[in-house]
Amino acid sequence: MKRLTLTATVALTAVLSAGISAAAMADAKAQIKHRKGVMEAIGGHFNATIATLGGPAEFQPNHKMHATSIATLAKIAPKLFPEGSGEGKTKAKAEIWQQTEQFSGKMDDFVTAANALAAASMNDDMGAYVGAIKGLGKTCKGCHDDFKKK
Repeated sequence: MKRLTLTATVALTAVLSAGISAAAMADAKAQIKHRKGVMEAIGGHFNATIATLGGPAEFQPNHKMHATSIATLAKIAPKLFPEGSGEGKTKAKAEIWQQTEQFSGKMDDFVTAANALAAASMNDDMGAYVGAIKGLGKTCKGCHDDFKKK
């Protein structure tokens, strides 16, 4: 009887562990999918912002919407990298979770630059706006160079 109880306990533990692992893997997949979607949206708005500068005149008023959209998305970007979301189909490097202070600093810089872009988009000073676009691009590149797989 003891042997049967022990076998049942071991089997139940294995089943529960597999269920937890499967749930954790599903959660990580969802986190990665969400992160990719948000980052692609930021990239899309960034590219559209640049297009408003040299594109047809009717595109130019859109720069405010694109800049404020980037700033809105930037607010959630630091939360897109929870522990355990580095495994799977992702270009996020392990250094994100190993060098949390440095990564957090890069994300803070990104949020600051995104807010500066949104603020610059609200006035008619295109020089300041172009400078803010360059500043944002620099923060994106800095983080991607250190924390994103090629």
